[in-house]
Amino acid sequence: MPTLQTAITSGQRLMNKPLTLLIMTGILLGATLPVARLASGAGWSPIPFTFWAALGSGLILLIAGRRGRMLLSAHVAKYSLIAGILGVALPNSLAFVVMPGLGTTTTSLAYTLPPLFTYAFGWMAGMERYRASRLAGVLLGMAGAGLLVLGKPAHQAAPGAEVLLALGIPLSVAAGNVYRKRYLPEGYDAPTLAGSMLVAGAAALLPLLLASDPGPGGSTDWPLVLLQCTFTSLGYLVYFRFQKVADPVYFSQLGYVMSATGVLGGVLLFGEKLTPWMPVAVAVIAAGVVLVNRRPAQALA
Repeated sequence: MPTLQTAITSGQRLMNKPLTLLIMTGILLGATLPVARLASGAGWSPIPFTFWAALGSGLILLIAGRRGRMLLSAHVAKYSLIAGILGVALPNSLAFVVMPGLGTTTTSLAYTLPPLFTYAFGWMAGMERYRASRLAGVLLGMAGAGLLVLGKPAHQAAPGAEVLLALGIPLSVAAGNVYRKRYLPEGYDAPTLAGSMLVAGAAALLPLLLASDPGPGGSTDWPLVLLQCTFTSLGYLVYFRFQKVADPVYFSQLGYVMSATGVLGGVLLFGEKLTPWMPVAVAVIAAGVVLVNRRPAQALA
């Protein structure tokens, strides 16, 4: 039927639009933050939970992506290990460590900062040119994140050491954004690249896992790992599709959507309170996204 075919084609085009991929990736990966908070409350330690979630998600994606395709090369293995450390092992472990003290809401706000750091790293690497509107959009997005901070009750002030650790999250994510875009291997599909990155991230955590308490093994705790694997595998499946069509700064905006998802999860699941600043903050962040995505009147030479 022509009408059905037209609808399918329109749906495929919509699914490949950067804005659609931005929202989908941010929501799916943002959902991993409240799940990690639940796992912490259930007694999981940071390293074991991050390890099993990354390994399970990676294997799911590798099985889905291989389908008889070429074997992973040494270049892809190196790429996956570095990307896995910067994008999976380090930020996820830091988020798990600081979340009990900072709360889901404040930890989620760390994911609003990667656009600024990504813009700086991309500029230093020669991947970004100066554009006033883009810089203004990044700064506006950060201003919105600052307004979200004002929404956290004063009596829940965060300890300085945990705040410093939390800053490692956006720094690591930003470095990973630039690295993955610059050295993205050709000829591999999104599930294969995402799966190899997650498995490599788990491998980087293995020495720490062996040196630490393996965490709880009761069956009542493992459904949280399965839930985390579900959100992670789906999120990273879209993640690599998004990365192929977006530049590093545009791509890093998924942190805004992740943050909003995490904040919502903190409010709904853990009763974290916010002030009326939140709607203003969301509007400011949305304005920043519009500025970053606005195309210049004339293409740069």
